[in-house]
Amino acid sequence: MALAQESSPSLFTPPYPATEEAIASPSDAVVSDLPWESATQPAAPASYEALAEDDASLADRLKAVEAELKKLREAEAKKKEDAAKKPTMTLGGQLQADAIWFGQDQANMNAVGDLEDGWAFRRARIVSRGEAFDVVEYQCGFDFALSGRPSFLDVWVGLKDLPHLDSLRVGHFFEPFSLERLTQNRYNTFLERSVADSFAPARNLGLMGSRAIFEEHVTLAAGVFRSDSDVLGDDTGDDGEQAATARATWLSHYDEASGGASYVHWGLAYSYRDTDEGRVQFQARPEVSLNALGEGTVPSFVNTGFIPADHYQLFGMEFAWIQGPFSVQSEVMLVPVDRLAGDDVTFEAAYIYGSYFLTGEHRPYIRKVGFMDRVMPFENFFHVKTEEGTIETGKGAWEIAARLSYIDLDDDNIAGGELTDFTLALNWYLNPYTRVKWEYIHAHLDRNSVESNAQIAGMRFDIDF
Repeated sequence: MALAQESSPSLFTPPYPATEEAIASPSDAVVSDLPWESATQPAAPASYEALAEDDASLADRLKAVEAELKKLREAEAKKKEDAAKKPTMTLGGQLQADAIWFGQDQANMNAVGDLEDGWAFRRARIVSRGEAFDVVEYQCGFDFALSGRPSFLDVWVGLKDLPHLDSLRVGHFFEPFSLERLTQNRYNTFLERSVADSFAPARNLGLMGSRAIFEEHVTLAAGVFRSDSDVLGDDTGDDGEQAATARATWLSHYDEASGGASYVHWGLAYSYRDTDEGRVQFQARPEVSLNALGEGTVPSFVNTGFIPADHYQLFGMEFAWIQGPFSVQSEVMLVPVDRLAGDDVTFEAAYIYGSYFLTGEHRPYIRKVGFMDRVMPFENFFHVKTEEGTIETGKGAWEIAARLSYIDLDDDNIAGGELTDFTLALNWYLNPYTRVKWEYIHAHLDRNSVESNAQIAGMRFDIDF
């Protein structure tokens, strides 16, 4: 019995019956009939002559581009060569406007007087800086909100990248003492530096060298200065009035992978100082400042008066721990005074504070000099309307902070008083160059066995450029 022939396809039979056309042109039939192939065929390739012409055209265009790049490089090199023949200059500035409100109990009013509320410019500065011939650098800064109007700020000239020294500087600038003092005011967390800063030397006229070693884990700085320069950097007299100041820092931990989002800073500083006209005075106010007609209107809460002395010393210890958005910073200062009459006395001050970025940023660090840098928000503040009519916003960076600071100017028969400040702060960084700060300060004064309290609220708008 014969088996019936089926038309279903198998592994050995084509899925479609052969036709005369397919047999006559089998290659075309296969291409057109396969379902996964396109029925259209690619265009014939261009001739070798056309391809050669295209290659020649591309080569010409490439040569033209290379010629233009060469001209640009030569122009840039000439620009740098010309710039190296004369000093460069960039212009910057800073503006800070403060509003301060006071509240006092009666005992505090009796002790320091009535503190008047006020609005004032805290800083109004113009700064120029630049370089000359690769190794010379300079800065000239003036403030129009301080006494003197204008007053000298950082006015110096220096040499950089020297053998065994990163910098050698002469002029009017901060002595190398205190992490809080050396960190620029616009990079500090609070409206004002702590009461401990009352011991730190101000800007003075002098000569200083500095260097970073061990892959910038250690910094060293030392200098000699006139010990009591005025607001224009001048200090004259035959009595010496010299100061020698040095600072060393150690970066015991620095997270390279995160770009410095985690680090630990330690520092020591020392200064030996002649007194001005054989006497010295220490005083402090409660971490706010208001100026009217160039003069401060917030009085000192603690004050030693003039102490007859030949010289005194400053000892400073620094610590800072930054772990992502969280940071802790602290300093302790001791001031032994060699009195001309009576036993020597020692004064002391300290602060500790913590801060936290609600938006996740951290406090950057300048390794070459050993202090803090500018906060960089992840997202700048903005508020714009899109073409679709929706509102897009950026929040900037937000930081909260709390600080406890203390200064004791009582020792032996010196009754300068004790001042303890507790501060709460909220900071808004709209962008790296614009900040708004709010603060509350509780100031507790203990002077001549009488305790008193003041409440202070402050706000600042701060921009630099």
